[in-house]
Amino acid sequence: MKRSIAFASLVGLTLTLGAPAAQARPAIASGDRLLNTNLAGCLSQADRFINSLKIESDRGPIDRTGYFDDGSFRILCYEAGQSSLAVIFATHEESGDVASNFIRMALTQLGEAGALTQQPSKAKPKP
Repeated sequence: MKRSIAFASLVGLTLTLGAPAAQARPAIASGDRLLNTNLAGCLSQADRFINSLKIESDRGPIDRTGYFDDGSFRILCYEAGQSSLAVIFATHEESGDVASNFIRMALTQLGEAGALTQQPSKAKPKP
C-alpha cells in the first residue's frame, strides 16, 4: 500500500514538473450602455462600429465579435423595454488598460445615436 501511494505521488510530481508552464492570461474589460434604439438598432450600430475598424468579424443573432492581432471583443445586444442594452467584453494579450480604453471608445461610438447610461468596468484576470 505504501509503495502504491509513493508511486502515485512520484508519477504526479513527474507529470507536474513535465507540464509546460502556464501561459499568461489576457486582460479582460467589460462595460455596458443603454441605447435609445431597439435590438435591431443596437446590432446595426455594432455593425457600423466594426466596419469603421476594418477588421475581421463574426455575426450572431444577438452579438458581433471583432478580432485584432493582440485581442478581441464581443458586443452583445439585449432588448430593454423600448431601448436596448449593449454589453461589451474586450481582451488584450498584455494590458488591461488597453482593453478598458477600447471599451470606453466602443461605448462612446455605440452611444452616438443617443445613450441613456454608461457603466464601464475593469476586471482583472484571476491568477
